[in-house]
Amino acid sequence: MNAKKWTALLLFALAVGLNLVGCYFDIPILSRVSKPVLMPLVLLNALLALSDTTAPKWLGVLLTFALAFHCAGDVFLMLEGFPFFVTGLTCFLIGHLFYISIFFKKGLFKGDNLLWSILTGIAVIVIPLVLIKVLEFEGPIKYAVFAYGIVLLFVSFSGLWGVFNKKSGASNPACWLCFLGGLAFIFSDILVAWRSLLGNSFPRIGFVIMSTYILAECLIVTSIVRPYLKAK
Repeated sequence: MNAKKWTALLLFALAVGLNLVGCYFDIPILSRVSKPVLMPLVLLNALLALSDTTAPKWLGVLLTFALAFHCAGDVFLMLEGFPFFVTGLTCFLIGHLFYISIFFKKGLFKGDNLLWSILTGIAVIVIPLVLIKVLEFEGPIKYAVFAYGIVLLFVSFSGLWGVFNKKSGASNPACWLCFLGGLAFIFSDILVAWRSLLGNSFPRIGFVIMSTYILAECLIVTSIVRPYLKAK
């Protein structure tokens, strides 16, 4: 690992440390200053890792858009008010769509598997409906949460599709990382909605939200980058 990669990794570790310390000990200045740079640093580490591989140019472009929208979502969610929350949610949804476009271009969905397509379709629709019912969302926001839930679940299930679809030629360990990252994202976002939309909380909820969110992004991005590192 060269000096640039070490520097980028150390900067990311520093930003994560500052953010989690700020969340755990309720020091807003630390969490607010560090949060907007988390996704740019994830992107920087990913692009540096891909720089000396055979990864296609489109991968870096789509990954840049995905993490740029997630960075924007982080910024909007730091602002108070319902419109900012919806805007942040929209930014994250768009970022996830870029993730999904990467999975399509990488060939995770090659081949015809009718049974898996049906099971995936049922899961990504039924699970958000159950969550909306259990968490008792009301009004227009429940439709936004439903749409976002479908897209986020599709990100997670893309990993499972890559694992079990032998025609995809994907790396099974990498696809498992995508699946687990998607689950971590779901858990983190459920807590965000539970706190911001329903007014609920528990001690250090912000720490749990951020730690699982950072883990989720790292797992998903690693799942995208790792196959190219193994092919060097």
